Amino acid sequence: MRSRRPHLPLPRSIQGRYTLVVGALFLVVLITGGAAIDFVARGSTHGPVPQGTQPLTVAWIAAGVLFVAAAAAWITWMVVGRILHPLKAITKRIDLTTSDLSLRRLPQARGDDEIARLARSSNKLFERLEEVMTNQRRFASLVSHELRSPVTALRAQIEEALDYPDEVDPHETLRAALRSAERFQVIIDELLAYTKVKNTGSAAPEPLDLTELVREEIAVRSQGMQVRLHASGDPTAFATRLAVTGAVGNLLANAQRHAHTRVDVEVERAGDQAVVVVHDDGDGIALEDRERVFEPFVRLADGRRRDPGGSGLGLAFSREAAMANHGSLAIEDSPRGARFVLRLPLTTAPAGVPERPAQPLPS
Repeated sequence: MRSRRPHLPLPRSIQGRYTLVVGALFLVVLITGGAAIDFVARGSTHGPVPQGTQPLTVAWIAAGVLFVAAAAAWITWMVVGRILHPLKAITKRIDLTTSDLSLRRLPQARGDDEIARLARSSNKLFERLEEVMTNQRRFASLVSHELRSPVTALRAQIEEALDYPDEVDPHETLRAALRSAERFQVIIDELLAYTKVKNTGSAAPEPLDLTELVREEIAVRSQGMQVRLHASGDPTAFATRLAVTGAVGNLLANAQRHAHTRVDVEVERAGDQAVVVVHDDGDGIALEDRERVFEPFVRLADGRRRDPGGSGLGLAFSREAAMANHGSLAIEDSPRGARFVLRLPLTTAPAGVPERPAQPLPS
């Protein structure tokens, strides 16, 4: 059986390696110089040195010391250059990356020293930046596509009125232009709300009486489809009021738009979370579309038919509002219709609170 060779543990950091190399070479120089001094001293104690020999000996010793010092400097230069070679490669790649913003990956250095860790951390940062830039480009493309339709309609209406002044009613043109402007305003308002909750959040979180908040939002939409509220436990969520109000409002509006006869809303506690369930008795959402409907500007065929003027940002806003408050929003299975489940963190966990009966609101 082959025995393993013993090996000296080497420093893992660049600073430790550099210190080891410089210290070893400095030790070599000291030993060489000490040996030269000892040689001269021994020669002087063994009697007089022949005339002309001592300067020559001193010259040879000085030359030896200089040679050893030069060799030490050269070896140090080579070793440090080899250690810093990965850093030079990283610097060169970063220069290329910043010149064209291509976010090239840095060369991965071997080992676990500072340079290797720098390369790994930088590559993770570049991956995150690339993901953000890709999302921004995609979002900009979606916004441009969504705004193109009202712009085209508005331009066509104005051009028609200018080209055929005797055939086009100017008042009807103005009314059509006003509808297009209202469409612009809806998209821009929802777009601003979406980007605000996605990128910066709207305000500081606070304790929210979730049952009362949902009740108020249902009352605002009392003219639509009948909504029945089932509340238990009086959960108090710790979240941003504006974001949660917008999320619940969008879920209610979506449910009332697609329901056939009624909408049921449940507010309860589940573990350390406050839960709001919005359930309609409509046609439901296909399994393959349950994540897609939360993407910005995505509208299914049924949604476009029921609400032609919608922007497709309501559910996207609701999902971002939930995530911004450390919660979640998902579509779960149900025997009929769509079942949206909003989960938010609790501030307290009240116990022994009796369940409230279902409360129908005026239709």
